[in-house]
Amino acid sequence: MNKADVHSALISELEKQWQVALTAAKIAQEAASDSENKPENQYDTLALEAAYLAHGQSERVMELEQALHICKKMPLKSFQDSDAVSLGALVELTDDSNTLWFYLSPVGGGIALTIDSIKITVINPKAPVACLITGKTSGDEIQLPNGSLFEILSIY
Repeated sequence: MNKADVHSALISELEKQWQVALTAAKIAQEAASDSENKPENQYDTLALEAAYLAHGQSERVMELEQALHICKKMPLKSFQDSDAVSLGALVELTDDSNTLWFYLSPVGGGIALTIDSIKITVINPKAPVACLITGKTSGDEIQLPNGSLFEILSIY
């Protein structure tokens, strides 16, 4: 597995999310400033709701911009199987019948990537699985929150 491909795919996914958020923010800002949204009476909150939505969408755009910046600046460390899992590791887990892949990243937690028909889940350092695998090496066993016992097969 090429970790550079995983990292590039994460950047690409974050850029897609940023584009969607940017479009949503523009639409929300247009709705908030639309003359049709002027309150008709003191109980009409449409303009206020539109302003809150526009603010929230703008914050999401800024969060994604920051995530993209962090991801692009993150060095791609090469791991050996004897190295302990830490930030930037691509980890392969197996229980003999299932194989799970996790990419430990400071941003993008929860994003599922598919590379060469392999599903890779991006996790951040505070995720339960990340807490279980951090500091472990190839050959170590961990018990996932669902009770399944997995072995760390490889660290990239």
